[in-house]
Amino acid sequence: MLRITPLLAIACILLYASAQIAAPWGQCGGIAWTGPTICPPGYDCIVLNDYQSQCLRIYTTTTATPEGPPTPA
Repeated sequence: MLRITPLLAIACILLYASAQIAAPWGQCGGIAWTGPTICPPGYDCIVLNDYQSQCLRIYTTTTATPEGPPTPA
């Protein structure tokens, strides 16, 4: 059985708090980039060039399908 001690709990909290997440639309990579490389939910780190990757919003597209005439009841 796993027993969580106070020391383990504090270590987990510190590890979670130290994880760096880039801001929406912020830089998330590139040559010599030392800042955060993880984007917030709903954003992807997109490579723009060798020196710049940016957290960009994920958009999904749907294709509407035409509906036929209503069926008589």
